[in-house]
Amino acid sequence: MIIVITAEQHVYHESYWINLMFEAGLKLLHIRKYAFSDKEMSLFVQEIALPYRNHLVLHSHHHLAEDLGINRLHFNENDRKSNKQDQYDQDIIRSTSVHSIDVFNTLDSHWSYALFSPMFSSISKPNHGKTDSVKHELASRNNLQVQLIGLAGIHAENMGTLYAAGVDGVALLGTIWKNEQPLISLKKCLQKDLTYSA
Repeated sequence: MIIVITAEQHVYHESYWINLMFEAGLKLLHIRKYAFSDKEMSLFVQEIALPYRNHLVLHSHHHLAEDLGINRLHFNENDRKSNKQDQYDQDIIRSTSVHSIDVFNTLDSHWSYALFSPMFSSISKPNHGKTDSVKHELASRNNLQVQLIGLAGIHAENMGTLYAAGVDGVALLGTIWKNEQPLISLKKCLQKDLTYSA
């Protein structure tokens, strides 16, 4: 499974690229725009074609989800520790972020999947993951009821090592938004994903 996470900052023609990515076969887009006002978030979502609304995941502005027709919410580590996820209906599909396999192994089936990072040296955050990769921890995974999605520094050329190590999917950020041709980069990753998940 491939997930794309938006950049936090503004990206030129972002909604245009997002719609093309969904047309190309992207399944899930995480909207990570913490600095947006409610109005900015609503406008951003409205620029994404309606058929893809079920494939959007909000990292923030959770209170807008129902009005925007979004049923997927992401809760970061702090949200999860304060049980913010319990405020929402059981029909909501929940995901979260973890940074150690011990924490991942404690997650219960209320969580659909968890973003586990950093796998490699981050493309979008300089120095992040350079010396503290959690890739070696994958061997200690014993939780199979929650999908594990690798994050940080992932691109078409290194995805295979993560699938071989036991991830269920990967999340892409820098390899998409730091690329002058984000759609081409995504298509390469989607092609590799088909190879490894077939």
